[in-house]
Amino acid sequence: MNRWLATLVLFAIALSASPGQTAPDFRLRDASGKVYTLASFKGKPVVITFWASWCPICKTELPKLHKLAQEYKVPFVVISREPRDTAQVIRDYMKTYPAFLPLLAMPGGDTPVVVANRFRTLGHPWTFVLDGEGKVVNLYAGRVDVEALGDDLALAGYP
Repeated sequence: MNRWLATLVLFAIALSASPGQTAPDFRLRDASGKVYTLASFKGKPVVITFWASWCPICKTELPKLHKLAQEYKVPFVVISREPRDTAQVIRDYMKTYPAFLPLLAMPGGDTPVVVANRFRTLGHPWTFVLDGEGKVVNLYAGRVDVEALGDDLALAGYP
């Protein structure tokens, strides 16, 4: 990675929700209409990934994350920050990944883009590991080191 790109990534991470901070709250729904907020995950670690259906890194990474979600059995929330990813596009895409919890816009609630902005993400994918209190343990701008993600879950309180 060249120096300019590395500097840009570090700058972007510095702007986002940071380790030790409480993650921003949100109000989104799943495909069945159940409403989720940050408090919905209280007491257990959660992984939140902001992605897009067209994103090449996301396409490479989601299978690895899905395998980890199946292994760890903690909530792996996926939120498309791409405005063109309709609810139907997301539902169709996620059929391959049943262990993920895709969250969608909700009338009277938030849109995924608004939630991504609250987390101050600047691209795709961005992955946040939260502990049971909703505090950010770690974040990844771009590719996730799947092995390190397991360590992050341990730090987040995974048994």
